[in-house]
Amino acid sequence: MALVFPNLDGDIFETPNIGVALGFFLLSAYITGQLGHLVGPRRRAWLIFSNLVQTGLVFAAAGVQYSQLDENNELPVKGTRTLLAIGFLASAAGSQVVLSRSLRLQEITTAMATAAWLDLVIDPKLFKLHNRPRNRRAGFLIIFILGILAGAYIFKRHSSPAALVVSGSGKALVTLMFFFNSAEKPKSGDEEGWLDRPLG
Repeated sequence: MALVFPNLDGDIFETPNIGVALGFFLLSAYITGQLGHLVGPRRRAWLIFSNLVQTGLVFAAAGVQYSQLDENNELPVKGTRTLLAIGFLASAAGSQVVLSRSLRLQEITTAMATAAWLDLVIDPKLFKLHNRPRNRRAGFLIIFILGILAGAYIFKRHSSPAALVVSGSGKALVTLMFFFNSAEKPKSGDEEGWLDRPLG
């Protein structure tokens, strides 16, 4: 790639970083999605397991980044450990997007916020008192913005790995919340256990 587009490498773009990010994002999405089809994408046990793996990947990336910090709390933009951290984060992100789609919550888009903004402003019931989809979108966008601001503050005041630790802690909290979400009502004669029933 650098031979074809030499200006794409440098201070702004690192072609190996982009390749690892996209490759691991797609690979993780593929694995999570296909395994989800086999075990049931909305089963509580699968959601908890998948979230635990994602959380572990974020903490692993934070650990790799902590090992790379220099005396100015800066990270190198290339190298094996940089690629490893990118791979961990891209894998967590790919799995998270697949997980959110399996929950069938169209109001919450984890890949980009523009769709949620658009759906919010064109909602025909935008100003109705009781509007659960609008409330979900608005809540998602508020938390999204607060997360960006908190992450930027932690990054600026501390370091990138510190921001990842906070992010991983948030994912751990979401994993814990899956234990308390309501499940679909079992069908008559259904013997599925609590962990096996899809979330409602």
